[in-house]
Amino acid sequence: MRKLTLDQWEKKYVIAPLERYDPKNNMFNRWSWQPEIRASVKDWRFSGEITSKPGYSLRDLALRRSSGGSSPAPRREATIAAERPGSTPSTNTATLNPSEEETSYFSNPQMVTRDIKKIAMHFGASLVGICKVENRWVYSHTYHGEGPMGAPGDTPVVIGESKPHEIPNEFQYAVVMAFAEDYSLLKYHPTWIAQSATSLGYAEMAITNAHLSAFIRNLGYKAIESGNDVAMSIPMAMQAGLGEIGRNGLLITARFGPRIRLSKVLTNLPLIADSPIEFGVTEYCEACKKCAVMCPSQSLLYGERTTEPNSVSNVGGSLKWPINAETCRRYWGQVNRPCTTCISCCSYNKPDTWPHKTVRWFTDHVRWADPLYIKMDNLLGYGAQKNADNFWEEWQPNQH
Repeated sequence: MRKLTLDQWEKKYVIAPLERYDPKNNMFNRWSWQPEIRASVKDWRFSGEITSKPGYSLRDLALRRSSGGSSPAPRREATIAAERPGSTPSTNTATLNPSEEETSYFSNPQMVTRDIKKIAMHFGASLVGICKVENRWVYSHTYHGEGPMGAPGDTPVVIGESKPHEIPNEFQYAVVMAFAEDYSLLKYHPTWIAQSATSLGYAEMAITNAHLSAFIRNLGYKAIESGNDVAMSIPMAMQAGLGEIGRNGLLITARFGPRIRLSKVLTNLPLIADSPIEFGVTEYCEACKKCAVMCPSQSLLYGERTTEPNSVSNVGGSLKWPINAETCRRYWGQVNRPCTTCISCCSYNKPDTWPHKTVRWFTDHVRWADPLYIKMDNLLGYGAQKNADNFWEEWQPNQH
């Protein structure tokens, strides 16, 4: 490969003077104004037709439609969803008539579950699990207030309205997804550089939710897209087999540790729920207090797990290490930025490479040696903040 000068490029590709192009002559536009073009094809919508031929089934057409701009389109559905309460399910389902073969497909929830997980991964999820929708995880109310977070400094605080919130019983399952954040960026905690990994995770959540929901609706079923709204993500992710809860109050996954964002799509599509898992996180966190020590606002509990909340921001009844949400959020305001220290310093926050996979195996199967693993983690300097002085010179973005 070699670079060309603009003169060399002109000599190679431009033979005569070029006139500016009128886009109405684009072939995709000519059908609208040129009758003979419009008459030459029966249907210019390319909306698709379901057949028994492999590659042209209901699932195949749903994949095509949910990937782009065909109705119901994911981006348009996302826009509509933004204009209605997050708890209101979309009833927009595709008018597709499945064949007898496709009808039998929906009677095979194992196959449907397999395909839904593949679709979620295809559209951007790093991890996918299925759980039953339990009312105890669904938020009791919706609340739509406006505050200053992320807004200009003079943005007024608007007290929102809290309304009772219920999910229709037909939504029996949730597709719970985790989105991995960039390990190399989080090393620069708590700078804006590290925060970019978090922000990108939220953006990826919204996009994948929109596409997955569009796929489900194109199958003729209903879907509710949910980020941090509608229901609590962590207990649903635990029941879906994605991980355990750690001392930092976050979901710890086996592959990415706490370096993830969570979303879910609730649906009436018949699926098979996964089982919860445990791989030594509770025991490791009991021995390790690294996140509590490094927390700049000292908002993490040093002691044992408890069922008692420390404020109305916690839910009682579940055994965990409740965080002090008030001091955590207050610290964000004091330093005028969010904080990712408890994610970045966590011993489970490691690249998914064989040396770290080996250590994770030992933390699962040889748990009595947790103090040794913790000592090794500290000696090797994991979790320390990386100097951002030369970030832009050294940064090598991950290629997907």
